[in-house]
Amino acid sequence: MAGIREIWFFAHNIIRSSRQMINEGLKPLNLSSAEGNILLHLLTREEGPWQEEIVEQLDVSKPAVSRALESLERKGYVTREKDPVDRRASRVFLTAKARKIAAPVEQVYNEVFSVAAEGISEAEIRDFIGLFGRVSENFTAARARISGRQTGGCC
Repeated sequence: MAGIREIWFFAHNIIRSSRQMINEGLKPLNLSSAEGNILLHLLTREEGPWQEEIVEQLDVSKPAVSRALESLERKGYVTREKDPVDRRASRVFLTAKARKIAAPVEQVYNEVFSVAAEGISEAEIRDFIGLFGRVSENFTAARARISGRQTGGCC
């Protein structure tokens, strides 16, 4: 049976390689992978999420998301609107300029997926996504249990 060493090595290689490919692909658009990840996430949303939701959903630190959003704002790709009730909270919206580059941004990510899927059948991809989803759920549940213990929460 494969152990953590193999899994860790492969997972690290996948993350590192895909990040490098995304950075290269986004370079002509003057975007980093961090900015591209946020844009791609926003493109899948119906309405502008709260900045805190982006932090949680992408599992990226608040300072990293804030820096990327500041850069995207300077470049004209997003706007942030303060909540009228809670001035600390902001919603993030794509601009028309961002929607114009949606197709090339998505193409970069699709190319990375194409490389990953080379020589792998549709059935294997579906199985992998299902398995990967279950592993992700296991980690989410474990983090919730650990967080509950650390904060003194129940169960």
